[in-house]
This record gives sequence, C-alpha cells and structure tokens, in this order.
Amino acid sequence: MAKASPSNCVVLRRFCFLKWTVAMVVCAAGSLVLWPWSPELKIERMSVKRVRVHPLPPVGADVWITLSVVVKNRGMYWLDLADVDVGVKYRGKKMGHVESEGWHVRGWASTNVDGDLEFSGLPSTEVAHLLEDMAKGEVYFHTVIEVAGEFGFLSIPVPLTFKIILACEVLVNTKSHAIILQHCIYKD
Repeated sequence: MAKASPSNCVVLRRFCFLKWTVAMVVCAAGSLVLWPWSPELKIERMSVKRVRVHPLPPVGADVWITLSVVVKNRGMYWLDLADVDVGVKYRGKKMGHVESEGWHVRGWASTNVDGDLEFSGLPSTEVAHLLEDMAKGEVYFHTVIEVAGEFGFLSIPVPLTFKIILACEVLVNTKSHAIILQHCIYKD
C-alpha cells in the first residue's frame, strides 16, 4: 500500500476546508432567504383634511384626518394581514383609530393601507392649540400602528403568526400635507 505524500494531505485538508466553508455559506444564505421576516411599517402620508369648530356649547371641533401606512414584506413568504389598526393622539388626547382588515402582501412586495379618521368632540382647550398649530403650518401627532396576521408560502398558510406594534411621533405640514419628521419605535 502506498503512503500519501505530505503535499497530498495538505491538498486534501484544504479541499475539505473549502467544501465545509461553501456548505456553511450556502446554509447561512438559505436560512436568510427562507426565514419569515416580520414586515416593516411606515406612515407614508398623514394630513388634516378639515377642522370644523362648534362655537355653541358644548364648544369643540370635528377633525378629519387621512393617512396611509406602508406595509413592506421583507421575506419570500406572503402575508395575510388580519388586522391593521392605527390610533391617533393629539397633545395626549386620543382622537380615535382607523381599523382595516383583509390585506394581502406578496413576498418581497409592499402595500399601502389607507384610511380616514373622523373625530368629533375635541375639547375646547385643545381646539385652540390645534388651530394655532395649523396656523403655524405644523402639527404633532402621536400614532400607534398595530398589525397582526399570518405567513404563507405558495398557497399554503404557514402556522406562524405575527403582531407588530409601532409607536410614532409624526410632524405634519398642514399646508403641503407632507410628513416633515417621523420618529418611530417598535414595541413588544
């Protein structure tokens, strides 16, 4: 039986090392592609459409707000959004929330969830602040976006569900209806 020369052993060791390195890289890349990532959320548009002040008692105001939330799917699995709920506060006072359901997002795609919020009964103390902020052209809102749903692959639902809560402070330009500043934090 012939003995292996030292140079052959080195070549075999390098080949084994290369083979294991390639296998590990392929496994890591495969797990990144196959991992069911939670979707990204972002408020794309938010504007105060109209404010109607009630001068007679009880003094207050009705406020109409339109908003659009982008749900971006970062994985290859499709998403069925069972519930999309956006709550809006102004100066610590809850104005209301918009709820939507039944949205479908394909893999590596995104969708816009649009909604209108009509709030009546903003207290008179807050009406003055809101009108002052609108005259300045900038209004701060605090929003909480909750999205819940499940993953699926091809036409089969995967038994994995997700729930994401995103709290944002949003500064809206009331003249151009653009979002000037948005600071968001994901919550558990």
